[in-house]
This record gives sequence, structure tokens and C-alpha cells, in this order.
Amino acid sequence: MNLLRRLLAPASIPFALLLGGCASSGPALQARSAEPAGAPAPVLRQSLYARNDTGGLGEADLQKILESPIDLVWPARIGVVPLSGAFDAGGSVSLSTRTTAADRLARGLIGTPQFSHVSDVSTDVPNTGGIEGLRVIAARYRLRYLVLYSERFEDESHLNNWAWTYPTLVGMFLVPGVTVQSRGIAQADLLDVRTGTVLFSVVEPMRVSQHQWMVGAERSHRAAEAKAAGEAAERLAKRVASQAELLVAFADRSAAQGVEARRRSLPAAIADR
Repeated sequence: MNLLRRLLAPASIPFALLLGGCASSGPALQARSAEPAGAPAPVLRQSLYARNDTGGLGEADLQKILESPIDLVWPARIGVVPLSGAFDAGGSVSLSTRTTAADRLARGLIGTPQFSHVSDVSTDVPNTGGIEGLRVIAARYRLRYLVLYSERFEDESHLNNWAWTYPTLVGMFLVPGVTVQSRGIAQADLLDVRTGTVLFSVVEPMRVSQHQWMVGAERSHRAAEAKAAGEAAERLAKRVASQAELLVAFADRSAAQGVEARRRSLPAAIADR
């Protein structure tokens, strides 16, 4: 019996320490869980993206952006920028695209409650590429937000059933043997100039389909695409205004107590608690 006690005595010491540790950790865990949550992270006040065409972002900065609320200051001055491609400040923009952005989209946004002034913006001023280039342009215009407008079509034109008359040559001038057809999208992105953040994007589909004579078919096709883009831009203007209203409503619902009435912020995409 004495031998059994001597053999079990060393093993009992760690077991007792383990029990004591578990018992003592209970109140500590309860105390830590009872601690109040930390203060909310400050709003993001500057862009953390690389100052080059790539706009790269390190892991630490990426996490900081997701953990930071975004300051919303509305009503504010905005600018409408026509782009040749998504976020490309250096591309050559066609006159048709610039006209659509200025005449249909910008005009459609005038009078929107969240936008105190709407300006047409040209990318012809000296700038670099990418979103950073767009931020530089906005700073020259002293604009808080930019609405980036771009459009893209995919040509699906083809000969239709009337094309069998074309070998006669006369048929080229008498029957509409070409179906000018294309699909496309018109896109508007709201850029927060202060942080380089795209707050939202809205896209409107476009479709063109007409029967045309071979002579002048290309010209008619361009005219049809321009008309479709103009109509899509008008719809985009309404959707941009609607999305802005939804952002404000969401920020108001999420506002922390004690924040100034005129100060709005979007909650962080990732909130550590």
C-alpha cells in the first residue's frame, strides 16, 4: 500500500495544478468577456494604394481599409468622367462617349439631393493612369466624388436571309440584307476621391438590332449604338442617385451614438470585436 502511494504521488502534482489552473481561469475569462468593446476604428481619411498606374496594396493596408469606416460628406461636388475603359484615365475617349456622359448622365444627376454641383470632367488634362490618375484630376477640379462612365459594345452583325440577292449586285441597293446587331453595357462607378474607394457600381445592359442595306450599314450601326448608350445613361443617372440615397440611409442606420448629426460614415467591411 505504501509502495502504491509513492508511485501515485508524483503524478498527482500536475493533475492538481491543472485543476487549480482551470478553476482560476474561470473568473479571468468571465472578466475578460465582461470588458466593454473597444472604440470604433477611425474613419479612413486618405488613400493607401500605391501612387502608380497599378494602384497596388500591401496586406497590412488592405486589412486597414477593410477595418476602417468610410467618411460620407454629402451633399458634395461631383464630377462625371467619361472613360475609354474601366478606370483608365489615359485612354482616348471617343466624342460619342464624351457626349453621352455629359449630355445624358451628368444632366440626369443635376438636382440630385446628395450632389450639390455636377461638373463635366475631361481626362485630357495631364494625368497618370489608373485610379490614382483619376484622383489627381479630381483634385484639380476640387471634387469630392467622381462618377466614372464607360460603355462597351460587342458587334454581332451578320448577313440575314435577304443576302441571297447580293450576287446580283442590284440586291445590295434594294434589300436590307445586313442585320446590324450588338450587345453592350453602360457602367457608372462612384469613386471616393479622398480614399480611392469605389463606393458602388451600376451597370445597364444595351442591345441594338436593325435590318439595314449593305451600303451605309456601318454608319447606321454607330448611330444605333449611340442612341442605345444615351438611353442607358439616363437610366444610369437614376440608379446612381438611388444608390447614393441608399448609402446615406444605411450610414444613418449604422451611425454610432454621439456622432455629429452632419457626419456620416459607412461601417467597416470587417469589424474586429
